[in-house]
Amino acid sequence: MTKAELSALLHKTKIPVNEGVTSNQNMNTFPRIVYWDYIWEDITASGQEYDTKATYQVSFYSKAPRDKKLLELRAYLREAGMHPVIYHEYVEEDKVFHSYFALEVIE
Repeated sequence: MTKAELSALLHKTKIPVNEGVTSNQNMNTFPRIVYWDYIWEDITASGQEYDTKATYQVSFYSKAPRDKKLLELRAYLREAGMHPVIYHEYVEEDKVFHSYFALEVIE
């Protein structure tokens, strides 16, 4: 999967999606998705050219556990052949459910 394909898959949910940080406009919008890269790894392609494999964290914020849009996102990931482990936590301070997972993409 490429970064562009990841972005398209996340936007397929038709909920707010931000890369890096949540925009001020989306800060109090639920559900919402925020994703960012946190690992870069050079990989050698044929002919000694390099690509970058980047690992992204995808965070899904909602007011309810098992939000229908999270389940929809999971279905889209499965259709794309991706089956990440999805972690869940309740953030008491913000009163939100935070589900998150990692995906590797080629940039």
